[in-house]
Amino acid sequence: MLKDAKKILVINLRYIGDTIWMYPFLRNLKLNFPRAEITALVIEGGEIFLKLLPDVSEVIAFQRKEIKGRFGIIRFIRFLMEIRRKKFDTAFILSNSDRPTIIGFISGAPVRVGFRHDSWWRAYLLTDKFLWDYEKNTHMIEYYLQALTDTGLKIFDRSLTIDVPESAIRGITERFPILKRKSKKAVIVHPGSRTEIRQWGAARFAEVINALGEDYNVFLIGGPQEGHVVQDVLKRLKKTPEIVSNELSLMEFAALCKFGDLFIGNDSAPIHIAAATGLFVIGIYGPTFSKYCGPWTEKKILFDMSTLSCRMCDQDVCLNQERQACLNIIKPQMIIETVKKVAGECAFES
Repeated sequence: MLKDAKKILVINLRYIGDTIWMYPFLRNLKLNFPRAEITALVIEGGEIFLKLLPDVSEVIAFQRKEIKGRFGIIRFIRFLMEIRRKKFDTAFILSNSDRPTIIGFISGAPVRVGFRHDSWWRAYLLTDKFLWDYEKNTHMIEYYLQALTDTGLKIFDRSLTIDVPESAIRGITERFPILKRKSKKAVIVHPGSRTEIRQWGAARFAEVINALGEDYNVFLIGGPQEGHVVQDVLKRLKKTPEIVSNELSLMEFAALCKFGDLFIGNDSAPIHIAAATGLFVIGIYGPTFSKYCGPWTEKKILFDMSTLSCRMCDQDVCLNQERQACLNIIKPQMIIETVKKVAGECAFES
C-alpha cells in the first residue's frame, strides 16, 4: 500500500525545465513520507539541481544517448536490471510516455502511480491511474502534484527555490571579476531555446539590448549548443555586453543569476532556473502556452499574446502561413518598455 512506502522511485524523463518543476513534488512527497528513501530518475543534464535537495536520497541521470545505436538495447536492459535490484516498493511515473512507464513496471515496484492515457498497454503497467484535470491544474507543477493528491496525500508547500551553493557563487565571481564591482542594475539575456521555433530572434534581442544603453550591465548568455545564437546577437550590438558566454554550466548560470536583477528570455530552461533563484523574469512565449509551462514565480511578466489556433504546436516546423506569427506579434519596444517599468517599480539589488 502507498501508506507503507519506504523506497520510492520518481521517474521524469523530460527536459531540464521539467526536472526543476519536480521540486514541489519531491518536497511534498518527503513531507508525506519523512522516513522513506526517495530516488529521482531524470534525464541527464538537470540532475545537478535535484542533488541539492535534502529530500532526495539518490538522483540517477538517465543517459539517453547511451541507449541509442548498435548496442543501445543491451545497455537499456542492463540499466533496467540495475533499477530492479534497488527493490523499490513504489514508483511515481511523471512522464506520460512509453519508456518511463516501462522502467516503472520493470522496477518491480508493487505500487506504480501514473497518469491515464489512451494507450491500453501503458495503462496495464500501472496500478494507480489518474486523469489530468486541465481546467483545475493548468501548470505542469500542478500536474505533478495531482499525482499526490489523487493518491490521498497532502500538499504542504508549493514553492520552488533553488539554493545555489556558496561554492558556485564564489566560482562565478572568480570567473567574472566584474561581478565583484557591479555598480549598475544587471540584465541577463538568454536568446536561445531548445528548438529554433521558440526563438524570438537575434535582431529583436539585439534591439532590446541596444536600447538598454548605458543604464544597465548586460550579461548575454547561451548554452553550449547556442554559440551561433549568441554570436548572431553580438554582431548586431553597438556595445559589447559586460559578460558574453555560452560555456557556463547550469549551476554556473544559476550562480550568475544571484548577481542579476532581471532576466529576459524565451521559453527555455534558463528562465525557470532564473525564476527559482529569485530573479524577476520577462518571458517570451509563442509556440507554447505560459499557463502550462511558465516560470513558477510571482516575479514575472510573460508575453503570451497570440490567439492562433495552431498553438500549442509540435515545434518541429512552423505550419502557419506567416512563420512564427505567434512570436512576431511581440515587438522589441514592448520588452524595452517593460524593462523600464519593472526597473522603476521594483527594488533591485545594486
